[in-house]
Parts: sequence; structure tokens; C-alpha cells
Amino acid sequence: MKLTLPLQGYFELLRHQPGEKKYVCINCGRPVSGLYRQISSTVLKIIDCEKCKNPADKYIEFEVLIILIDLILLSKPAYRHILYNSDCKNLWKIGCILILLEAYCFWTDAFRGITSISYRSHVNDPFLSEKGFYLSTVHFVAGFCLLYGFIYLFTRVLHRTVPSVTGNGKSYPHMLLHGVILASIGKFLFIPIIIWRENSTETGMAIHIVLVLVYFVISLVQIHSVVSECARSRSCMIVILAFILKAYFLTRVSGLLQEFV
Repeated sequence: MKLTLPLQGYFELLRHQPGEKKYVCINCGRPVSGLYRQISSTVLKIIDCEKCKNPADKYIEFEVLIILIDLILLSKPAYRHILYNSDCKNLWKIGCILILLEAYCFWTDAFRGITSISYRSHVNDPFLSEKGFYLSTVHFVAGFCLLYGFIYLFTRVLHRTVPSVTGNGKSYPHMLLHGVILASIGKFLFIPIIIWRENSTETGMAIHIVLVLVYFVISLVQIHSVVSECARSRSCMIVILAFILKAYFLTRVSGLLQEFV
């Protein structure tokens, strides 16, 4: 089987020493020593998992577009491929872009249909207006940190069998952080709100925002189930509890930030 490794430059395969079990099977999650065997200089053969007897990682021969489609469809194998078998160098940049996107939507009152919190100044001063954007950014950075912290805390309390080291040798907190960022990619669907905000009603925008947030929660449950190796029902309980506490404490934080407007 001839493979061209189309993910070069996007999500490069992790590089490990031969014999080390630092990859995982995307089907069952079991550590494997490698993903492919080189037959010749131009031919590679995907290795089958010893446990499930399926190809360890079929995505190494797929185009990026196919992988992105499977990510949108909340595929566990696609999540395992990105989190465990790929070198996600720019994932933190995606997280920063998403926080800035949410902050901009919040600053422009795009979320006014579902919240009464606003950092806009009523004074016609460019500096005060710009300061509201920075406060919105702090708001969402705090929200991300709270969500990650509560998910980690509840996972440790309610799912005590969480490994300290994941299948590819990275620490569990590190992989959970990557998972939360990866689940947030669905928030790019907020972009249409910015584009068509003037032509939409508040009810329509509120429905759009709620649907995006529901999709984010579902993807976060799916990724948490992959990273924590627990049932979806337990992941759902952990994520929902984390969201409830995040909303409570973030309301307190927003009250303090509004004093600076």
C-alpha cells in the first residue's frame, strides 16, 4: 500500500524511537509500537492492532479534509488520531483564536440574546470601547480556565482510575487540555453571527448560539470519554457539572470586570 502521508505540515505524525509504544490504536485505544511498516522507499504498510485486529491508524493515508469531516461528525477514531498519533503543534494557537473570536462576539453584543452581561461603555470614547474588548477576552480566558479546572477536578473525584500517563506517554492533564481546545473548534460556527448579525433577529441569534454551545458540549463529552477512558454517561455527568459551576463562578468574575467599564 502506497502512502503519501498527506498530513505533512498539518498534523505531523509523532516521532518516537522504534519499539516504544507511544502511539495508540484509534479503534480501541491500546498502545502500539508503530503505525506503519516501511516495505520499500516508496511503499508503506499500515500495522494492524494486536487487540482489535483492525488497522492501527487508517487516517495516515487519508486527506486532511476527510479527517476534518470525521472530526465534525464527532468520530472517536478521528479524535484519537489527532490527540495521540499527531503532533498538534498549533493547537494552542487555535485556542487563542477561538477565545478572541468569542470575545469579539461578546464585545459587539452578538450574545445579547442569551446574556445580560456587557462590557461596552456608553461613553463615546475609543479607548473605553477598546478596553471593553480586553475585558471580554479576560472573561473568556477565565471561563476556559474554570471549565478545564472543574473537568479535571470532577474527573479525579468521580473517575478515580484515570491514568497519570496516557497511551502515548503524555501526562493526563496535558492531553485533557488538548482535548478541551480540540472540542472548542466547533465555536468557529460563531463566525456567521458576526457576518449576518445585522440581518438576524435576537431570537434567531440566540437559537444559533445555543445550538453551537450544545454541539460544543457534545464534542467535549466525546473527547473526555476518549482521553479519560470512561463511559459517555460518566463523561456527560462530569462535563455538565463542570459547566454549571463554571457558569456560577464566571458570573461572579463578570461582576468584578463590569466595574472597570
